[in-house]
Amino acid sequence: MKFASIKKVFLKAGKQAAGFTLLELMIVLTIIGILCAIAVPGWNSFYATRQLNTAQDQIQGSIKQGQHLARVQRRPYRFVIEQYGDVVRWGIGTDPNMPIEWKSSFQNISIDTNQTTFRQIKDKNQWFMVLDDDGTVTGQLGRVTLVSQTVSEQRCVIMSTLLGETRKGQRQRVNQGKFSCY
Repeated sequence: MKFASIKKVFLKAGKQAAGFTLLELMIVLTIIGILCAIAVPGWNSFYATRQLNTAQDQIQGSIKQGQHLARVQRRPYRFVIEQYGDVVRWGIGTDPNMPIEWKSSFQNISIDTNQTTFRQIKDKNQWFMVLDDDGTVTGQLGRVTLVSQTVSEQRCVIMSTLLGETRKGQRQRVNQGKFSCY
């Protein structure tokens, strides 16, 4: 058989079987829909946990920045964190009433008021920690606990020594059915 005749056979067969049937398209779209339904909740959980971890890292970094500024400038600084509407915001500054610059978290994160042990400003959803002129903690040690509103996760930043050592923790089982962040 010659090449030209083989080419005609394949071209003729190709014209008759071109495209997909409606049934084939519906099956492919159904499979894609099922895969998306399985993947989206896992992705949302991953994303919410990542946002919580990022906020935890940023808060710890701000505390360390406040310690550094206190040491360099040889003056006390104050770390303030608050629940401001539907976001958590924090800042550092020398003025007790207003931080230099506020930084905010993502919208699905809030402060766990039952487990946050920094000193609280009366009648406000604000907690603070005073850093002495050498970066050490003046007064009470404590922690700030963040919770995600979309997944059942907790993260905390703990001021664990008077010298100003900070560490990060997450939700752990304490007793029967009770959890704490440490």
